Amino acid sequence: MTIKPAGSPAWTRTTTHTDYGGNLDKRNFMGGAVVNALTDVGAENFVRMCSDLAAAAHTASMWIVTYKCRDGGADGLGAPTIEVASGMTGIRLVSYLGDAAPTGFPSAARNGAGDVTFTFAASYSDDYGVAGAWVPRTADAGLHGTTGGAAPCVISGSTVRVRAISHAAAAISDARVTLEVG
Repeated sequence: MTIKPAGSPAWTRTTTHTDYGGNLDKRNFMGGAVVNALTDVGAENFVRMCSDLAAAAHTASMWIVTYKCRDGGADGLGAPTIEVASGMTGIRLVSYLGDAAPTGFPSAARNGAGDVTFTFAASYSDDYGVAGAWVPRTADAGLHGTTGGAAPCVISGSTVRVRAISHAAAAISDARVTLEVG
């Protein structure tokens, strides 16, 4: 028998400890202690774990995407190559072109050298088929390799724009970047 969980997916950021079964009125059976404190979880510890799980769900990243810009050379000009896209949806996919994103994954478009815009869906479904709305609220990107620089992010609605730039504010061609979006 399959059990479909109630409540919203973690990325909706609306979960509380009660969504995970952490009712504050929970008590150990007949007020007794756990049989083995080293291996068993008492009611008070279970409620604490549920609270911690809700806090982790509120702060965890929705997407972590590593991509490589295609600004010339052997790859030619075009949408970046998404090397790894790992989402809170429980799915991980390796390698696709940003302009040919599989269903449920962010797409990416090249704006210029080292400049990429990611577009995310307004809603995602978890492994149980429960859908929840999502809007990017935080974004942080880091460059790979020895080239010094930064990768500032700009969030606008359901898009995140990332520019790979050197310390002198020049675009970095063919940059490899990891983007973390929450």
